[in-house]
Amino acid sequence: MIGDILWLVLLGACLAIEVLARLDPARSATLAQFGASVASRRVGRVLLVALWVFIGVHLFARYTLPR
Repeated sequence: MIGDILWLVLLGACLAIEVLARLDPARSATLAQFGASVASRRVGRVLLVALWVFIGVHLFARYTLPR
């Protein structure tokens, strides 16, 4: 239950960052711009893949396997 709440808080924070960045583009980057700058380096691409695997394991594999 707490894990679900934390994922929803994370999703809400990402949504709030995106809305604020689109309202004032000169102040901060959108999530797409941030992701593009991170993915422009090899270390960033490795970290993005590791994050994708982490999220995949914790969201999909953990909650779809029979207990």
